[in-house]
Amino acid sequence: MKSTILIAREYGQSAVLAFAESELPSLGAGMARIEVRAAGINPIDARRMTGEFRHAPLPLTFGTEFAGVIVDLPPGTDGWAIGDEVLGSGAGFTHATVIDVPVANLIARPANIAWSVAGSLAGAAQTAMTILQEIGPVSSLLVHGASGGVGSITVQIARELGIDVVATASEGNQAYLQSLGAIPVPYGPGLIDRLAEIHPEPFDASVDMIGNDEATLASLARVKPTGKLGTIAGRPVLSPRVQAIWVKRNPANLAKVVEGVAEGRYQWPVSAQFPFAHAQEAYDSILQGHTRGKSVLIF
Repeated sequence: MKSTILIAREYGQSAVLAFAESELPSLGAGMARIEVRAAGINPIDARRMTGEFRHAPLPLTFGTEFAGVIVDLPPGTDGWAIGDEVLGSGAGFTHATVIDVPVANLIARPANIAWSVAGSLAGAAQTAMTILQEIGPVSSLLVHGASGGVGSITVQIARELGIDVVATASEGNQAYLQSLGAIPVPYGPGLIDRLAEIHPEPFDASVDMIGNDEATLASLARVKPTGKLGTIAGRPVLSPRVQAIWVKRNPANLAKVVEGVAEGRYQWPVSAQFPFAHAQEAYDSILQGHTRGKSVLIF
C-alpha cells in the first residue's frame, strides 16, 4: 500500500515542505495500518521544520498524533478489527495519508467526537496529563501562554482537580481562558504586578508553554521558593529552577481526556483546519503563534 508523506529535505520556512509517495513495508507484529482522516499540527512540528530542533536526520517527517480508520492488521490481533475508527499517537510520523502505528497506542474514536478534534487530541492531552502528574498535588497553578492546545486542556484538567489557575495570554484570549475556568491575565509589561494584584499569595507551581524571559521572571517572582517551575517550550531558560517537562506517552492518560471530551466536560477548540494539500499554509499559521486551541490537517 502506498502512502503520501509530508517531508522536508532541508531546514527552513514552509517552502521546504514537499510530498513524497512511499510504498509501505509489510505490516509488522503489534502494528496497525491506519488511513488517516485528521492529524493535529503542534508547534514542535514547525520548529523541527525550521531547524530549531534537530532531533532526526534529513529528510524530516512530521506529526505525532492522528485519527483514522484501521485498514490492515496482522493475523491474530485482539481487540481491533479492520474498519474500526481510532485515534492516538504515531510511531514516527502522522502527517501522511496512511501510517503504521503500534496497536498499543490506539484509542477508539467516540462517535460524537469530530474527526478534526479526534486527530488533534493525543499530543496535547498526554502533555497536559504529564505536566500535572509531574507538578504533583498543588492548590494553585500559574500557566503561561495558556490559550494553545496544551494550555487549554491543562487549565481544564487542573480546574477539575480543584486547583486555582491563573493563566496568561494575549488580550484577545482573555475571555476564552475565563471560559475554561482560569483567571486570565494579559502578558506584557507589568505582568508581575498584575499577577500579585490578582493572586496575592505566591503560587504553588507554574508551567510555561512559550519559553520567554517574561514568563520565567514572573514565575520566579510569584511562585513559592519551594514550588516547581516547569516548561514545555524546549528553549533556554534564565534560571536552573525552571525544569523541562517532556511528554510521557501513556494511552491510559489519553483515554481519560478522550472520555472527558466525549462527555462534554472539556472544551477542545480547533481553531484552524487545513486540507493536507495546503500543509505549507498550515505550518505558516503555526509559526505565527497566538493559536487558540489546535490546528489540524484534514485528509
